[in-house]
Amino acid sequence: MHPSRLEGINSLFLDYRRHFETGDIEQIADFYRFPLHYYREDGVKLAVARDEFIQQVVKLLNAYRRLGVCQILGTVTEVIELNDYSTLASLRWTLLHSQGEDKAVELYSSHTRYLVTEADDGLKIDGLIIVDESAKIREAVRAGKRAQP
Repeated sequence: MHPSRLEGINSLFLDYRRHFETGDIEQIADFYRFPLHYYREDGVKLAVARDEFIQQVVKLLNAYRRLGVCQILGTVTEVIELNDYSTLASLRWTLLHSQGEDKAVELYSSHTRYLVTEADDGLKIDGLIIVDESAKIREAVRAGKRAQP
């Protein structure tokens, strides 16, 4: 793989993470090429339009707020060049929540795979393959309820 492609992918997901942390929904959507090919954990494949995607991101960010997420870390764990224009990137996302004044602890981590393609305006996410985040969110919500007095 050409080093500039790998650098571009790392930069893409660093910027993507930053926008997710700030909750800038329109900017998050700008990282994608629509219609987005979305593969859910239950095996269902969807072609998602921008407005549908934004609605899903709003729900996800609301869940993050309820869980008290204070920081999101993203680590590119694997990159497979599929052809001159397409790459499969796997990321491990780690969500942290505050515990005390200056302490953040891991709430959960999950894996997501992305099909990244070269578009006229740079790298865009063309496909999103959810691996295990929905289950992790449900587990974190249950754990939070058990921890409440």
